Amino acid sequence: MFKIFAGIELFRGLHDQKFIKRYDNHISGPPLDMVILCVLILFAFVVSPRALEIASMGLRWVLTFLPKYYFELPWLAVNHPAQVSLYTCISFFLIMYTTFKTLFFLLYIILIPMSREIFVNHRTAVVKTIAIYLLVFFSLIFLFPLPIYGAGVSTTLVGNAYFLTFFNILFLKMLSGGISATALLCKRIKKRDEEIQSE
Repeated sequence: MFKIFAGIELFRGLHDQKFIKRYDNHISGPPLDMVILCVLILFAFVVSPRALEIASMGLRWVLTFLPKYYFELPWLAVNHPAQVSLYTCISFFLIMYTTFKTLFFLLYIILIPMSREIFVNHRTAVVKTIAIYLLVFFSLIFLFPLPIYGAGVSTTLVGNAYFLTFFNILFLKMLSGGISATALLCKRIKKRDEEIQSE
């Protein structure tokens, strides 16, 4: 979907196969890097849970500034207290890793030379579509807590750290892809002659 974003074919007239391959790997490839990061933190949790708990104290304070974690972490502490430090560290480092990875890829998109071959007839509709997409996944990552508060399945399944981490990886991947696709679209939009003359 990030090759055709907001109804626009982003690769139109683009012949740089090296860039296309890198872009495909960034937005379409499986999130193996995120999974490996989570596995390494899980390994640290198994080997030395106390060290991870100490490390999570400061990270938890940072995360609670975000509404999602302000509700999720206390909820997890009640239902799965042993998983709080694990989920805190995984969430923090996933967010940081994805942020830096996306920023570096944006810098790559900005700096690489490429042709402007995309005309946009209805820019307002395109902007609205992109804004809605980015807002949805931004909200799911930073604002909207996932657990269904209560008892039963929400405690045993929806509320455990592994389930929450799975969806955090998915949402971060989608947000990163949406931001990258937006940057590529902005880079490749071609102004019409009348727009150039009006300037």
